[in-house]
Amino acid sequence: MKAPVIKRFISNEKDFEDIKEDFNFLVDKIKNSGFEYDLQIRDNYFNLYYKGNSIGKIAYKNRKKQYEVTTHHKFVTDGIIARFGDDRAKKQAKSDPDLKKYLQFRINRDKLHPFFSSQNLTSMSSKVKKVNFQEELIFEQMLMTDNINRKDLIIIDRQVMDKVSKTKMDLLALKQKKGSEYQFCVLEVKLGNNPELEGKVISQLNKYINRIKNNFADYKNCYERNFIQKRKLSLIGTPVKIKIVKDVLGVVVVGAYSRLAKQSIMKLKNENPKIKVIQLSNKLNLNKLK
Repeated sequence: MKAPVIKRFISNEKDFEDIKEDFNFLVDKIKNSGFEYDLQIRDNYFNLYYKGNSIGKIAYKNRKKQYEVTTHHKFVTDGIIARFGDDRAKKQAKSDPDLKKYLQFRINRDKLHPFFSSQNLTSMSSKVKKVNFQEELIFEQMLMTDNINRKDLIIIDRQVMDKVSKTKMDLLALKQKKGSEYQFCVLEVKLGNNPELEGKVISQLNKYINRIKNNFADYKNCYERNFIQKRKLSLIGTPVKIKIVKDVLGVVVVGAYSRLAKQSIMKLKNENPKIKVIQLSNKLNLNKLK
């Protein structure tokens, strides 16, 4: 049987139930943060994001009742390495002066709370701000946090890559058509000063749309299962159920640098009048103040 093109769910339901039980506390932290932290399910593991950066790849090792947590050395302190790192992680940290490697921690289920304590998460997130602050990733994160718990639009995944291509879609959403029927909607996120708005974004978007259309059955199965598991984790409130139907929409979402963006969007429209663009503005209207 041919392997699916994309898989972003936990295959073993027993493993998923263990993960759900073990990480209820982390889901609460994510929700309490206003979704500044973000959990995305991958192929039998999941990523914990902060402002678009993965601060932990977390895989469940059922036989050992352990989790393997992989994170970049730049995002962890010496204290975390000393307390939770095994000999391999400690040696790796010492032998990696350029900080290019990732450290792997083996965390028993009863040690998850202290590893993902509020103090450690705050420490890791502060390092993200110093090490890898990217405006476009921040904009992407804001779009996600400001569109939580909408019935008409569900941003179901970020940084989407499949086995067809290594290029990543920024955001993948499900747009409601009617009732419980939803269609895929690719959201390509750009700041107004991004030179890709001059035209390159059109070919990017078309490739992503065609990739989904050409592998629709795999994408449908993947994200219907992804949705169910996120519902069980309480990461999605509404709707209760979905059915993904054909037709794929593509939208360029542009934010900030509004004057530059306006010029680029005009060029895009001239090149491809059918392209769908949403421009968000930070313009202040003080006339509405009383």
